[in-house]
Amino acid sequence: MLRSDAIIWDFNGTILDDADLAASAIGEILARRGLPRISTETHRNSFGFPIAEYYRKLGLDLEKEGLSDISDEFHEVYLRGVEQCSLNEGIQQALECLREMGVRQFVLSAAEQEMVEAWVISAGVQDFFEAVYGLSDRLAVTKVDRGKELMDTFGLSDGRTLLIGDTDHDAEVAEYIGCDVILVPAGHQTRSRLQRVDCKFLDSFVDFFQLVREWDKGKEEAGTSAG
Repeated sequence: MLRSDAIIWDFNGTILDDADLAASAIGEILARRGLPRISTETHRNSFGFPIAEYYRKLGLDLEKEGLSDISDEFHEVYLRGVEQCSLNEGIQQALECLREMGVRQFVLSAAEQEMVEAWVISAGVQDFFEAVYGLSDRLAVTKVDRGKELMDTFGLSDGRTLLIGDTDHDAEVAEYIGCDVILVPAGHQTRSRLQRVDCKFLDSFVDFFQLVREWDKGKEEAGTSAG
């Protein structure tokens, strides 16, 4: 059963179902350089942080081109389709249930601050979150420091905060900031990659919603017993 006062959500690939779009966008960047496009599955088998390592895996030469230039080009393509992306299945219900339970909710993203704020609004979920934390640029190096800043700013307890994400980097962030983590292979990394991480693992966000419902039911029963 969940025992958390606050939930920190990753956004891309966790709340937002955008893995296909990301694979298509990076595929266009590769094709412009005469490199083969990639499938979503290849993307999910290759993607990781820092983003520079992901680009290198796909054959992009960061000695010849600057990381910031490639990142800007990627986002130019990605932004054309991001507003058409839907939420992952089960996310809306989980967000609503957690809000009804009084659980504080936050977003922590490796995307640029202004972009992730815009995406949260575009997805129609801004009212669920107490704060949205992104990075100061588009280079997606790491979000561990922003995670620590979020914890400190809002006085979140490391023993009562849960991070929900879709990549092994989310597990690294959770370990760094001292909170629990649940990984779900619905986004930018495959099930086989996430299962290598020593943490709680769920198959889908529908499963996470069911976990939240069980948590809510347990709290209600505990309240009834206490009464």
